[in-house]
Amino acid sequence: MKIHLTLFYLLIGNMMASVSAQESSQKDTFEISSHAMQFPHYCKKWGFQVSVGLSMVKPPEDLLESAIQAPLANVHLTFGLPYSLSLESDLTTIIVSNQLRMGPRVSLEVKNFGVKGGWDIAYVYGQLKQSGFDNSTQAWIHYPNVSVGYKLKKLAFTIKGELVIVGKVATKSGEIEVSRYKTFVNGGTLSLYLEQRIHHNKVIIIGLKDNYVKFYWPTWMLFSTFNRFYHIPELYISWIL
Repeated sequence: MKIHLTLFYLLIGNMMASVSAQESSQKDTFEISSHAMQFPHYCKKWGFQVSVGLSMVKPPEDLLESAIQAPLANVHLTFGLPYSLSLESDLTTIIVSNQLRMGPRVSLEVKNFGVKGGWDIAYVYGQLKQSGFDNSTQAWIHYPNVSVGYKLKKLAFTIKGELVIVGKVATKSGEIEVSRYKTFVNGGTLSLYLEQRIHHNKVIIIGLKDNYVKFYWPTWMLFSTFNRFYHIPELYISWIL
């Protein structure tokens, strides 16, 4: 009888352990920092992330009549490196104006907080051959940047600030060079990003950005002559693949 009871208890114990293991395997182990792109976190070494999205921009009032008003398409890539380093690249285009930027990042994550710093170098090319225009622009821009973030399990908030330093810009009308500028500080940007899990391990990014600049790169080929700073708001929506 004792042997039978012992076997019974062992059987019940094994069944309970099996059920507990199944429940444990079904627990939600999602962590936003492992899937986010804007939140400062340790990227997986040699890991690769891609997001695609759109930016809706309100051009300055001075340019509303001539500026091309359409969403900017965006592709953002992150590549994890050793020692809390990563490499980020970003392509933004509106067909007539394009910016490709790339730069390193270093991240520090402590509990629910994260800090990330970096320096991007961007190449801008724009060409407008319609509505009486035959203009083109080439430029190099530097973006030193820092991000500070706070995360919950499925949600993360990040504030990002950038300084916009134009290294070189040249504009042409046809074959005639109209203007050329060397290094100058063009202003800065301040952004707020929200990253939210919406389906399984998929994350959506919603951002609000204020570009406080003299010259906004998508409209450079319009040859704006207004020498003052503008607040140019931008709404950013992206899907991490």
